[in-house]
Amino acid sequence: MLRISDVIELAMVSRKTIYNAINSGRLKYQLVTIDNRQVRMFLEEDIFNVFPKASRAITHEQEVQALREEVASLRFALTELQKAVNAMDPDSEYEMKSIKRQTKDKA
Repeated sequence: MLRISDVIELAMVSRKTIYNAINSGRLKYQLVTIDNRQVRMFLEEDIFNVFPKASRAITHEQEVQALREEVASLRFALTELQKAVNAMDPDSEYEMKSIKRQTKDKA
């Protein structure tokens, strides 16, 4: 079960949109007592029924996996570039590194 903040993130909609869906009766919830307070909790399937785009959203795990694959690809490309530099001038000691740009403070 998800809280409203989770629904906002999953469905990528505003808090107002969620309350409009609740008030219109489209989005169902259950009241659950947490720390002596009643909190609205939502089922994922109800969220996907009301906000169909949410079911197509990329999950956190998928995003992390995609970033890992991109990093691996960039590391491979950097290795290949280093080989190309070494092949052009085998006697030199060039090493490719990432460079952080520094902004110059204007006085």
